[in-house]
Amino acid sequence: MSIQFPWKRLDYLAHRWVGIILGSLVFVWFASGIVMVFYPWPALTESRELGLLQPFEPMTSVIGFDRAAATASDYLKTMDTAGLRQYGPPVGARLMREGERLTYQIWGEGDGHFVPTVEVDATSGRVLSPISPALAQEAARAIVGAAPRAVNVDRLARGDHYMMNHDYASGFPAYRVHFDDPSRTSVYVSERGGTPFGIVTTQTRLTTWFGTVPHWFYFMWLYKHRPAWQAVNIATAAVGVLLAITGIVLGLIQVRRRKRDGVWRVTPYRGVSKWHHLAGLVFGVIVLTWTFSAAWENLGEGNLPREGQGGRARGGALVWSAIALNERQAVDRLRNYLARNDAPVAIDLLQAGREVGYTIHFADHREYWVDASTGAVRTELPSTEAQEIAQAIVGTTAPAASVNKLSQYDTYYYARPGREMHLPAWRIRFNDQVGSTVYLDAVNGTPVGFVDLESRQSRWLRDGLHSFDYPFLNKHRALWYAIVLPLLAGGLASAATGVVLLLRRIRRNRQERIRRDPVAASARA
Repeated sequence: MSIQFPWKRLDYLAHRWVGIILGSLVFVWFASGIVMVFYPWPALTESRELGLLQPFEPMTSVIGFDRAAATASDYLKTMDTAGLRQYGPPVGARLMREGERLTYQIWGEGDGHFVPTVEVDATSGRVLSPISPALAQEAARAIVGAAPRAVNVDRLARGDHYMMNHDYASGFPAYRVHFDDPSRTSVYVSERGGTPFGIVTTQTRLTTWFGTVPHWFYFMWLYKHRPAWQAVNIATAAVGVLLAITGIVLGLIQVRRRKRDGVWRVTPYRGVSKWHHLAGLVFGVIVLTWTFSAAWENLGEGNLPREGQGGRARGGALVWSAIALNERQAVDRLRNYLARNDAPVAIDLLQAGREVGYTIHFADHREYWVDASTGAVRTELPSTEAQEIAQAIVGTTAPAASVNKLSQYDTYYYARPGREMHLPAWRIRFNDQVGSTVYLDAVNGTPVGFVDLESRQSRWLRDGLHSFDYPFLNKHRALWYAIVLPLLAGGLASAATGVVLLLRRIRRNRQERIRRDPVAASARA
């Protein structure tokens, strides 16, 4: 005699009990997801940071990048650096204007990108790091202007709820400068680098507490233990997948084309149960894909440069002895080349392929390279040199499969609203086993992106499924809103009706216990 496995009953029980455990959380995920659609990203983008800088005239009295870097190195060796040595020796620097002062911001390297470590006065050579609250307030005014009054300046050793993500960690310790403008703006200024790196307003605060905090469990007590935080996110998403699968199966089982009171019905339910069933049938797959992709949000690689690629692109340690021209001479060479006397907003000292040079930025986002040894000026890195740098990064002698210059994002090198990747960029593809693709700053050859097989998989399983970051929709943001917001609303309706049914079930269970044993129920009350 065969024994039938009661899989339908098990599916029903699994969906009910997983719903009791996680149903309210799924509702919170969808509600906070709607809020996050309007979340203003607090970190400053590269173009915004440059846009805040003021033009200046590089004086002959500045001490030079090499002396500033040596001063910074001595400071890091002798002072209590609170972990700054993890960013290694100086790998680059920037000369810029802060208020009425010219300063050098010295860069180390961490997680594949430049990290400001020390700020040095460009004329006196005095180390300004850690900067004072007064200097932090002065730097913050570049964002809010002169009118608002600074009401408070406090120091943060690590990120708060608004700047908690690991992407912001290199900016801390920092000063948080609060202003009394209508948006109650708070500006975060790095204690080491001396420049603003984050902005929080009333809108950011609201969308953080109703969006990112409940959506990603950004609770300080949990996030400071990142392995535990990551495990919680993955585990709850995995249980959410189980809830969605059991719900879809149960919903399909209950679909019936039957006639009642002369009307054909799809669902056997009435009231809230009916709407939960219908919402699950229509939006169940969306609930499944979003909970599944949520687990991938903490797994896999993105499209940023990987650790160590910057060093391979530079060809080793920065060769300070290669600097034959100072900043003033480099700007004069560029002005002769352009036949105009524009003042720069920033001068960066960098090395690419053991070639040391200055990247000179202007307020209109133009940038040029001036070789620090020969004074030669270029508007973009030659494609042959870009290929050589990319081969050094990947570690192959095989020729590149393709070399293209990008003026807009492609399928894998892209960013979301409020964030950006550097453009223009060289894209160098290789036919190795993982399909390595290197993206370089088109002017100075600095790595700005990297894609391989793992990051391509993450791009579709994570960003594609969870954020609908598909190339066509990224280019037509209004259409993205028109698609994503109704789907979020549908998922929210499915979860909300499930929560109502959950509360009803709990109330019925309590009433049944009272009927069975009124004395015990009265004692518990």
